[in-house]
Amino acid sequence: MKKIFLTVMTCVMAMTASAQVKSVDFKANLRGDFGLGVGITTALNEKIDFAPSFNYYFNDGHDSFTIDGDFHYNFPLGNSFSAYPMVGAVLFHAKDFTKFGLNAGAGLNYDVKGKIGVFAEAKYQFLFDAKGADDTFLTLGVHYSF
Repeated sequence: MKKIFLTVMTCVMAMTASAQVKSVDFKANLRGDFGLGVGITTALNEKIDFAPSFNYYFNDGHDSFTIDGDFHYNFPLGNSFSAYPMVGAVLFHAKDFTKFGLNAGAGLNYDVKGKIGVFAEAKYQFLFDAKGADDTFLTLGVHYSF
């Protein structure tokens, strides 16, 4: 497990090293369980962002975590709003298994004031070789932009 974690983290750092960090993201994930997460959003170009994150879920003694790497394609909807479809990859680790999977979803972003903004995402998470572990969930978050 340590090798997988280190490999994923090395890949995420390598991908974001040359990209411009746009924001630091703090989130609450609402699904069958509750999770808290932290991540960054990096601009790969004017329209596409890469948003890696670490999320920890509290599951009645069977806590789990995910490492997500999602790509967003941004559509401006006015001065403060934007929407984005997203796709990405996920590493899901629970006490009894570790699985890779895919993410797909959409999100809305609102820049509140200055460098602070809020966002909401709806995401479907498909895990390979893990019957019954797929999940759909809502994420609510706050970001601080640079």
